Amino acid sequence: MYSLKCTQCGEGFLSSYNLEAPICGKCLQKAKSLDSTIEHDKACENCGNPGVIYGKTLCHSCYFGFKKKE
Repeated sequence: MYSLKCTQCGEGFLSSYNLEAPICGKCLQKAKSLDSTIEHDKACENCGNPGVIYGKTLCHSCYFGFKKKE
C-alpha cells in the first residue's frame, strides 16, 4: 500500500499503486462528472451541433471520435 497526497485537493489517501499523478476518489468523481456535463448554449467547433462537453469546445461525438453513418 502507498500513502499518497491528491494533486487536486491535497488530501491524503491510500492506493495499491504508486501513482505518478495521484488523485483521490472524490476529485476523480468530480472530474468524471464534468465530462458528462453539457453546455447547451455553445456549439461544437468541429461539426457545429449545439451542446459541448463542459470546459471543452467539442460535442461528445467529435471529442470521442464517434462517427454517425448517414
